[in-house]
Amino acid sequence: MRLYQPLRSWSIFNIIFIFVTLACGSLPFQSASKESNLAPTRTPLPTFTPTVYTEIPLSILPTPTIPPPPPPTDTPVPPPPTQPPAPEVVPTDTPVPPPPTEPPPPPAEPPPAAPPPAEPPPPAAPAEPAPQNGVLAKISFRDGKNTYAVGEKVFVKIEANNVEGGIKTFGILGLTPDTGNFQTSWDNSQLEAGKPFTHEDGLAFSTPGNHKLWLSICFSSKEECQGPAGNWVRFEPGLDVIIQ
Repeated sequence: MRLYQPLRSWSIFNIIFIFVTLACGSLPFQSASKESNLAPTRTPLPTFTPTVYTEIPLSILPTPTIPPPPPPTDTPVPPPPTQPPAPEVVPTDTPVPPPPTEPPPPPAEPPPAAPPPAEPPPPAAPAEPAPQNGVLAKISFRDGKNTYAVGEKVFVKIEANNVEGGIKTFGILGLTPDTGNFQTSWDNSQLEAGKPFTHEDGLAFSTPGNHKLWLSICFSSKEECQGPAGNWVRFEPGLDVIIQ
């Protein structure tokens, strides 16, 4: 956009000045009594100077947009919901019966009496020892007791039977306590089938407590029985001895 406002203002002013000057020059004047000797002068007209147009960039601000007013709404606002009136309680004179009560539970039955304790089973009979090396042997207390004092001699009955047949020789036959002190009861003899070998012997224990006693037979010569090559057999179960 170009601005011509200065140029227009200047041109109009010049034109008005020119017209005023011309009008004043054409007006009649009264003749003077004496004519002036001065020669008439003319006022030179102003020279017209073209105005250089200058382009000034202008930035046009955007016109603010006014939002349109919201459209009127004809939808009526529903009134808030009203609660229904509470039902009217009509007083009655009829008494309300109490709720039925449950009957009390029946008394618990007493627990059954415990059965009487069973009698302990009778002690099992000692198992018969199994034959070893063709011989069935055992020992038993001679006096029918198993409790002895320290240093008291424990006497036992010895019985050995050859169940294999024929004749079985032995080098040493004796008693072996758990203390390790072997005692020879018989040596250099034999066991004949059908003829039981019986003998009585005893030994003493020097320390109190529970001890064990066995019958031992070596089925080798007496010399071999005293060495590592002897064929020794210990007959179970033995006897339990209590020393007090």
